[in-house]
Amino acid sequence: MVRRGFTLIEVMIALVIGSVVVTLAYATLRAGMDTQARVADAREADASTTAFRAMLADALRHAVPADARSVRGLHTEADGSGRATTLAFVSRGITAPLGGGDSWNVELSADSSGVVLYASSIDAVRVPLRLVARGPRTFALRFLATDETSWRTAWDDPTRLPAAIEVRFLDRDGRDTMAALVARTAAVGGV
Repeated sequence: MVRRGFTLIEVMIALVIGSVVVTLAYATLRAGMDTQARVADAREADASTTAFRAMLADALRHAVPADARSVRGLHTEADGSGRATTLAFVSRGITAPLGGGDSWNVELSADSSGVVLYASSIDAVRVPLRLVARGPRTFALRFLATDETSWRTAWDDPTRLPAAIEVRFLDRDGRDTMAALVARTAAVGGV
């Protein structure tokens, strides 16, 4: 007697083996897609942090002191423990999009997404700029006055600028998450 076709057991074994192969192929494909998404997120975060640091450094280098036009000088706001929660100042940044002669209100603060740099134009109607460094959760500031050799944690004179400002980027536990940013605010220190 010549056998034609497969037995039920053979078909069931083929289906089980086929199911295992399809499941493994799907799991491998899904793992590859997840890895690709994580790599894309990491690249985006790195690019965002790089743009954030460049824009903050440029804005700090071109900060202006308070003047007769009611431009509010560089100032900080602090929480109950004395830690700065906001750094606000006016800048005439040179790098795009803050470039040109326009003045910008710049504010550095922290929220649930990370440390946020927000800039809005004073002189012209422009779209506000919002950049986020997603790694750090908060920041610490130090200021160096022109006539001093040691750093201080507060700046209380809006009519002049410190010679330099250091911004440390911290995690929730107060540990550094990236290199500190130190920017000179004027070519010869302060005004």
